[in-house]
Amino acid sequence: MTTKNASNRALMNALEEIIGLEVQSQIKLEAWEQVFENTNPLVHELYRGEVETLSKQKTAKLKLALTAALKETLMEP
Repeated sequence: MTTKNASNRALMNALEEIIGLEVQSQIKLEAWEQVFENTNPLVHELYRGEVETLSKQKTAKLKLALTAALKETLMEP
């Protein structure tokens, strides 16, 4: 296996792990949202705002990391 193929495989493995963690996180967030919605509407609204903020931050960080990884992969000979 060439270095480039190994690098691509490592990148794909990392992406699969990120996607798996994202799905797990989404399931947990939805469960907490249901708990808050049913027990305390005020806390629910605060929680939703915080989740949206964190989601935007996560998306920005992920885009930066993926862009850097893609540039590195494309620059390899």
